[in-house]
Amino acid sequence: MKPIRKQNLLLLGILLLSFLLPAPVQAAGDDPGLFYGDTVPAGVSVDHDVVLLGQEVTLEGTVNGNVFILGNQVVVTGRVDGSLILIAQNAAIGGEVTGAVYAVALTLDLPVNAVLVRDLYTFTVSLTSKPDSLIGRHLYALGLDAGLNGEIGGELHTLLGPIQLYNGLMRLLGFEELTLELHFDIPQDTTTPQGSLDLRHLKVRFLEPLPAFDWGRWGLTLLRSWAVLFLFGLLVLWLGRKPLARSAAPLQHQPWLTLALGLIVLVVSMNLFVVALILAVLVFAIGLGLNFLGLWPLTLVFWVLAFSALLLGVLALWFLIAYGSKLVLIFAVVSWLAGKITTRKAFWVDLLAVLAGTVVFALLRSLPYAGWVIDLLVTVAGMGALWSAWRRSPVSEPAAAQAKAVKTARKGRK
Repeated sequence: MKPIRKQNLLLLGILLLSFLLPAPVQAAGDDPGLFYGDTVPAGVSVDHDVVLLGQEVTLEGTVNGNVFILGNQVVVTGRVDGSLILIAQNAAIGGEVTGAVYAVALTLDLPVNAVLVRDLYTFTVSLTSKPDSLIGRHLYALGLDAGLNGEIGGELHTLLGPIQLYNGLMRLLGFEELTLELHFDIPQDTTTPQGSLDLRHLKVRFLEPLPAFDWGRWGLTLLRSWAVLFLFGLLVLWLGRKPLARSAAPLQHQPWLTLALGLIVLVVSMNLFVVALILAVLVFAIGLGLNFLGLWPLTLVFWVLAFSALLLGVLALWFLIAYGSKLVLIFAVVSWLAGKITTRKAFWVDLLAVLAGTVVFALLRSLPYAGWVIDLLVTVAGMGALWSAWRRSPVSEPAAAQAKAVKTARKGRK
């Protein structure tokens, strides 16, 4: 970001200093001087710097000088032949400013045909520009929300848009009541030759009263999610009790390392779904090629076998992420707690561990707003444990030892 010119800093200092000095008494009909109240009416031309203060500030005339505005609702539809500095709650600049514009506001709007000849520096919650508006040079902006539809002649130096990202995440998670929105109020007296000016106001939806909590629906959802997880846990405990216990070991010995590793494994696993989609497109294309060569029966066989294998692989990966990772963490935690009570390694101990663990997890997962975070952390930890257990499995260890022996032999030959 380029440094602000020295004369603009000097202007800002003079304007701020002027607030500490008493305003001169003016005779009736005289030019009010530097302080011009809260408006410069249409048809009025001022040939010096101007300070405007008030709840509702409007500038409809012409100022041949610099302008400083401090107000609540600010509307500029006239011409400023100099720099414009404004601090406001909601502001709209619909006229022409030949100098740089420095704006601090909750919302800042550039309507149709707004012309800012030089740079715009702004710190705002919401910045919008309509079609046919112009920022002649560079835009320096820091804000939470933006809708830029006008022309920008120079470069963008902006950090904008976290509100859209936040709202998208909340809607994705199903928390519509936690979103933020900007609604529009159009005052009656802001219609100009350039059109009406929009003053935007921030609305925080989660400050509104929430609807009554539906305990029946919550209980039904809780019962359904617990039953599926528990039944799947019984199946895994019956078919793979030893692999389940082996997968839980990394969490008991190196929990933080396993959690960090699980984050990487989960990201890679999610990318495997994209790889599966690419493979599906490739399989379909190969089948079309075989059909083009007149091998339609072979195409059918190829499609059935390839798509079946892809479907089984995707389903296995999804079940591993959705249920297997959670069962590993549940078994590790509850088995560790059970080991503090009894040293018996009976089947019924593991059964109680899965039952108690799935109940506790289902209750935590059903917590409003925090449940998805718990679900994510459990999934990450479980994926890390599964990966660590696979790397240390009896199948992989001989292969690793063999590879190490081959590498050592090659070094010995050299």
